[in-house]
Amino acid sequence: MTETTSPPDADTDAALRRVIDGVELTDIRVVRWHGELRDYHAQQLSEFDPILSVDFRCDAETMQLRWAFDSTLSDLAGHAVADLGLTILQTFAFTEPNVSTYLDKSLIDDFISKTAVISVVPFVREAVQTMTVRLGLPAVTIGLARAGVGAPRSFSVRNDP
Repeated sequence: MTETTSPPDADTDAALRRVIDGVELTDIRVVRWHGELRDYHAQQLSEFDPILSVDFRCDAETMQLRWAFDSTLSDLAGHAVADLGLTILQTFAFTEPNVSTYLDKSLIDDFISKTAVISVVPFVREAVQTMTVRLGLPAVTIGLARAGVGAPRSFSVRNDP
């Protein structure tokens, strides 16, 4: 990352707004897609424990976010049924020339948790539902993304008898 200086605005929301206005999402792609069935006889799911983490890297022209999603699905008795994993790369181009000069870790963290997560969760939602169905499990649908919250915590399972 290049050397940073303080944001030009003391107000964090105003600085975040300048970042949002000064970047454009140019690419988003899935680079890891993993589903592993651990219990071939499971018919119902009750637990879903998602972990969504992100790393970033910046240069003078782009900011790249690498999202890792991992989760274990459990049955009604709490036994692990399946593991799911996904990695997504998100690339933003700086459209305003000075954005990269005042980005610091806290401002990038705000951008990630309040803005970037919104465009990643639909990929995670689709992957979770597709992987569970392809593993022969009931379809799991994760809830909506909430700005400022690490990962969607709500989910529904279609446990058809």
